[in-house]
Amino acid sequence: MILNSTCVVCRLLSRSLGSSTASDLDASGNEIFCNLAAPICGLLEHPKHPMHPMHSYLFVAIAPLLIQQMLGVEVQAHPHDTHDEALLHKFGDYMRKYNKDYVKGTEEYHRRLARFVQSAAEAERWNQRPDRLWTAGVGPLADRSEEELQSMRGYFGSASGVGGTSGAPRGFLRASLAQLSTSETPEQFLNWTSLKTLTNVRDQGGCGSCWAVTATTVLDSHAEIYKSGQRSFSAQELVSCVPNARKCGGTGKCGGATVELAFQYVMEHPLQTDTEIPYDGVDGTCSHSSLIQRSKRSSDLDVAAVGFHGASSDAPGMQIMHGWERLPENAYLPLLHAIYERGPVAVSVDASKWSSYESGIFDSCDQDAVINHAVTLIGYGKDKSLNAGYYLIQNSWGPSWGEDGKIRMLRQDEDDRNCGIDHQPQEGTGCEGGPKEVKVCGMCGILYDNAVPHFRHPA
Repeated sequence: MILNSTCVVCRLLSRSLGSSTASDLDASGNEIFCNLAAPICGLLEHPKHPMHPMHSYLFVAIAPLLIQQMLGVEVQAHPHDTHDEALLHKFGDYMRKYNKDYVKGTEEYHRRLARFVQSAAEAERWNQRPDRLWTAGVGPLADRSEEELQSMRGYFGSASGVGGTSGAPRGFLRASLAQLSTSETPEQFLNWTSLKTLTNVRDQGGCGSCWAVTATTVLDSHAEIYKSGQRSFSAQELVSCVPNARKCGGTGKCGGATVELAFQYVMEHPLQTDTEIPYDGVDGTCSHSSLIQRSKRSSDLDVAAVGFHGASSDAPGMQIMHGWERLPENAYLPLLHAIYERGPVAVSVDASKWSSYESGIFDSCDQDAVINHAVTLIGYGKDKSLNAGYYLIQNSWGPSWGEDGKIRMLRQDEDDRNCGIDHQPQEGTGCEGGPKEVKVCGMCGILYDNAVPHFRHPA
């Protein structure tokens, strides 16, 4: 049955706190605690303001955690006493579907259940919006805490500490090939979705390695397009080996870095294949003896600078690609040209609200987006049934998330004029000493920070 007590939290308190609080209870049992808990939780039923059933579920699931945090006492929930059996059954189905192995009665089980219930309520709220373009659901991330989701995003862009291109040595940057292009792009371009390498949607796990996984997804795709001799690249080697002295995009390894740093590393080192160094989702240890020597060579380079970054004549990466390019910031057409003329592009976005996404065209980012996740743009198109354009993005949260591991995100021709300000670049978009704020355009800030490799064309 659905719990309809007007003071469920007081049962939890009285059961958990016991005789130590007996003097605080009046003759009716728990009225004092009810009065205390009501303003804290704000979810108690009232004859004139009945709760939605999902709010009842949410309340009884999170009440112990709320009380423990706010009153400084430990509360042990008893699922068979405080949770609706149907809810527990749904959580059991969820655990089986996504191979979760939480043990009933443990602290972790109750914590995951509480987060699951909260996510279900959030999804229902999203789905009640009028004229919505996307559907929310209870997916594989529904039991993750916000701290865990932040760790998974683990990417914080590449805002330069010096601004523009002034930090790059003379001769390092060349003309942007995307900017020089004069060809028109089609209204829809989804050719790359047929690439064999993109049928494998990767799962970064709990490591903040989206920057490395995205970099290798893009590299693998281009290797297939341009028939490179090396067809796969190790994301784990990037996580373990890419230096990040200026703390661009995070602290390095599973603590976050940037796609630009990954591309630069690939030009300077003979990156192993994914078979040789498979992905483990851990920091790992770098085995390259030449890492320090070669890293010094590029330590003064501003890899966040916009433009083409060419490989030196003796760089190992010259056998695969002759450089990579950071596209102009907040420019719509260069991004379309890059995906159409070159191949999949590494893009940075604000993915703070993506965990509930199930299907449709996502359009719910705040205008002042905080860039915090790296993903792979694999195409763009228009959904006639929704009368809306979209960017097609492959994520790194596994194939069970979203639309088979992908998300469609709202695309408009005026995206380079749909702009906001990222007010948290120290957390979301840069290196140490970077700008205090940056302009970000397009849905979820997609136009701000994008990079694409330039592979050698087959002979």
